[in-house]
Amino acid sequence: MRKVLGVNISHNCSFAYFEDKVLKEYYEEDRFNKIKAYIPDENEPEYEYEVLKKFKNITFDTVVFSTHDRGYIQLDQPIVDNCLNQLKYNEYQFNNREHHIYHAACGYYFSKFDDAIAVVSDGGGETIISNQFKTLQSIFTIDKKEVYPLFKHASNGRYDYFNNFVDGSELHQVNDIDFLITNRKVGGLKYLNYLKDAGFEYGEEGQMMGMAAYINEITTLDKEVLKIANKAQKETLQEAIELIYKVKEYSECKNIILSGGYHLNCSNNFKLVKHFPEYNFFVDPIPYDGGTAVGAAYLYENYKK
Repeated sequence: MRKVLGVNISHNCSFAYFEDKVLKEYYEEDRFNKIKAYIPDENEPEYEYEVLKKFKNITFDTVVFSTHDRGYIQLDQPIVDNCLNQLKYNEYQFNNREHHIYHAACGYYFSKFDDAIAVVSDGGGETIISNQFKTLQSIFTIDKKEVYPLFKHASNGRYDYFNNFVDGSELHQVNDIDFLITNRKVGGLKYLNYLKDAGFEYGEEGQMMGMAAYINEITTLDKEVLKIANKAQKETLQEAIELIYKVKEYSECKNIILSGGYHLNCSNNFKLVKHFPEYNFFVDPIPYDGGTAVGAAYLYENYKK
C-alpha cells in the first residue's frame, strides 16, 4: 500500500494523507493550536506540529509540500526541514513556485469530473518574472491524463498591495500559455484591498461579504462600510464573469471547477452559476490554501511520475 502525505505550509497549514491515491485523512493545524489560519513561521524552527503526532507510526513513501510563494526558497526550506524532522518518510518533493495548479488539482480530485476546466482566482500565491508579478487568476484544462495551464493573469506585486498601481497590460505567450501582465488588482487581491478600506482584518472576508447584502436596508451599520462591501462584491463578480467568458475562448468543455481563496465567496459563486446556466459548476470544498495539500499530493501521484 502506497502512502503519501501532502503538506501545505502556507496559511491554513494542512495535511492530506493518501493511501493508494485515495484521501483518507485531512487536518488543519489551526484546529489543534487554536491559531486562526495558522501559517508556519521560518523563525520558529522547532515548532512541533500537533497533527504530525497522528502519523508517528507511519512511514510515508513520499511527502509532497505546497506553499504560497514567500519569494525565496531560503524562507521555505527551514519550515520544510522542521516538518520532515517530525516524520518518517522515504523521499520528499517540494516546488515553491507551484500553487495555482495545486488548487486546480484539489478541485478536480473532489469534483469527480472526467475532464474539466479549472478556474483559479486567488490573492496571489505564486510569481512569474522573478519575484515581481503575483499570479491572481489562472485557467487550466484537466483530465485523467494531464493538467495544463492555458491562461495566467499576473499583477505587479513588488509595490505595496494597496497603492501605486497604474493602468496598463501586456499579453504574452510562452510555451502556448497566455500570460496577461497587468497592474490591475483583481479577484482575491482586489477583495483584500476593499477589506482593508472597510476597516476589517485579514480573515474577516466573510463579514464583509455578509454586510454587502444590507446595502439598501435601514440600519445602524456604517453606510460607508456597506458601500465598500457592496462595491467589492459587484466588481469582483464582474471579474469572475469575465474570466468564465475567457474560458469560452479556450475550450468547449462544459465542466468548470472553481478554486482559489476568492471562491470562498459563496454569494458570488451562486450568482456566477446563475449567470452561466450552460455550464456544470463544481466549487472546490477547500478552495483556500488548505486544499493545496490535497492538490499537491494528488498531482504528484497522478501526473508527475
